[in-house]
Order: sequence, then C-alpha cells, then structure tokens
Amino acid sequence: MRIKEKNKRFFNPSIFPKSRKGLFLAEETLKIVIAVIVIAFLVYFLVSLYFSNRNAEEMKFAQESLTYLAEQINLKSAEVNIYNPDGWSILSWPYGGKMPLSCSNLGWKNCLCICDKPFIATNENYLENCDETGSSGICVESSFSVIGDGSQQPIIIENPPVTIKIDYGNKTISPA
Repeated sequence: MRIKEKNKRFFNPSIFPKSRKGLFLAEETLKIVIAVIVIAFLVYFLVSLYFSNRNAEEMKFAQESLTYLAEQINLKSAEVNIYNPDGWSILSWPYGGKMPLSCSNLGWKNCLCICDKPFIATNENYLENCDETGSSGICVESSFSVIGDGSQQPIIIENPPVTIKIDYGNKTISPA
C-alpha cells in the first residue's frame, strides 16, 4: 500500500502537494509585498528629505553670496569672488522689460538677484526663478546692472569661484 501512495504522489498532476505548507505561501508573499512597499516609502521619504534640505542649503548660500556682493559694492571693491551656489545666475532687473514681484512689490526700480538657473534660459524663465515666491531666488535693491558677454545677460556661477568686476563709473557688474 505504501508503494501505491508513493506512486500517487509521484504521478500527481498537481505541482503543489496537498499539504499545509501551501497555506503559508500566501501569508509569506503578503508579508514580502508589504515589506517592499514600506521600504519603497522609506526610500522616497529619505530622498525627498535630502532634496528639501539641499534646496534650503542652496537658498542660504544664495542669500549669503548676494549679501556679500552687496557689501563689496558698498565697500567700493574692484573685484569680488562668488563661490556659491553652483549653477545659479546673477542678474539685474529690469531684464527684458520685466521685473520679479519680489522687487516690484517693494517699489524698487532696479534690483540685483541671484537665482536658480532655468533649464531653458529665457526672460520668462529667469523671471519665474528669480521670484522669491518660487523659493528659488533672492533679490536686493541695487542700481548696478549685470553685463554678461557684452550685453545685459546673467552671470552664471559655473566652476566656482567666479570673479566679478565692479565698474562704479558705469554702475555695471561683469565677469572678470
């Protein structure tokens, strides 16, 4: 009789034997799926926390760099080195006939801003990135104009430090 039972199990067309071990398969699979979802959520949370902290740090660097530039203008320095934040732009407003709300709402006629460089460099994108409501730009009141590449264009902070010349006669700021 034992040989018949053995042969029955061997020739059984079912892949899984009829035992209680199959019941645990669903439970273990469910635990693994839940664990993967929880781990994915934790990774997402940590990545978003990292990038929010990084953006806050870049805003702090931008504020400090712009404050330093304004101080050096007031001290009549001929040149200024700007180190941070990498990939951002320094520009003056009005630029292309427009001005950020952060400047115009305060009644400033001219302002100097350090803003996150947009992916596509157009006046509207710089305007959007320089507006403090978007949290990607800092501005101060200044009568100096930024002259990059011979015309009113932004100075991009790439491969820091960027040396900036200040011309007090023409009230311009340009890359050295």
